[in-house]
Amino acid sequence: MKGLSLVEGANRRDFADVVWQIADKRGCDEVAIRYDCGHAIRADVWAPTLAKTREYGVGEAERRRFMQHSLFVMTREPGAPRVQITVPESLCRLCARGQRQTLICGPLQMDLTDAPAAARRLEL
Repeated sequence: MKGLSLVEGANRRDFADVVWQIADKRGCDEVAIRYDCGHAIRADVWAPTLAKTREYGVGEAERRRFMQHSLFVMTREPGAPRVQITVPESLCRLCARGQRQTLICGPLQMDLTDAPAAARRLEL
């Protein structure tokens, strides 16, 4: 399994591309779990309210239209959870030695060192 290259710092992507990747692959490069062994693994991101990407074309205008529709659907009921990030329990999948350290979501980081043994779910 190949290591993950995180999108951090000055390497910013367009928000439409991030939402498209979440809808298409149930994850994105900006959301990952970093382990104390140095590895980073992409976290599972689930957004059930997003439309299917196959209903849209591959051009930039179609991605923008997808983004507009997604923002409309996700803001329809303020306060309701729309996105779920699943953090797996256990050791690093790449080396089987590292412990979970942080959940990275773009510029935000959440400490996971004091997390309970069961898998945690963070709903946004």
